[in-house]
Amino acid sequence: MFGNRRPGTQPYETDRFGVRLEGDGTWTVFDVFTGWPADYDGRFLDGLDQGPANSLCAVLNALDKRRRRTPSGRNGHF
Repeated sequence: MFGNRRPGTQPYETDRFGVRLEGDGTWTVFDVFTGWPADYDGRFLDGLDQGPANSLCAVLNALDKRRRRTPSGRNGHF
């Protein structure tokens, strides 16, 4: 068994967001599944310093994991 994985689901430990260094020396928080910059409260999380990028990435991953653990009709499961 892999982590806290339930049959037919992604493991809870899978981080949806990561950080990457851009060519101009700034950092971007991005969705690891799409490659697109993360959007938080209507703002793309790019052009950041490394510290804030890491902090925002940790917050977004924690929120995403909490959302996936919460049983509701809005989490994509029918």
